[in-house]
Amino acid sequence: MVSAKSECKVGCCAKSAVTDLAGQELCLEHFLASCYERMDNLEPLVCGPSLGPAENTVACAFLEECSKRALLICLRHEYLTNVDRSQLLNILLQAGHLQLQLRKPVIQRPGPVSGLSAVFFGRIPAKTLGAEDRENS
Repeated sequence: MVSAKSECKVGCCAKSAVTDLAGQELCLEHFLASCYERMDNLEPLVCGPSLGPAENTVACAFLEECSKRALLICLRHEYLTNVDRSQLLNILLQAGHLQLQLRKPVIQRPGPVSGLSAVFFGRIPAKTLGAEDRENS
């Protein structure tokens, strides 16, 4: 967290900085906007084919910093509105979702009826049926 005397470093913003993100001191409004903008840009890359190891490391570091800063603001900032709190929670959730996406391997999903939908809808995908099962079907 930054001291209460420092000002936001975005443009001509005269508000007090509440935290820093990527080395830049930001007020709450600019922190939220910066997190949303960066995560919106990062999401298609994370959910796409794959990131290289270097990009993955940078993305993980940003998401971790973003999460930690949002949590610190929630815990230490005395004057948060309910809208502020909901936006900070949304940032925590979105960053967590993207972190999970970065950590999980690419999974090839089966055809239209997956194993999970077979559990819910009582269907067994044709690929998983053995010869004996096909004769009994």
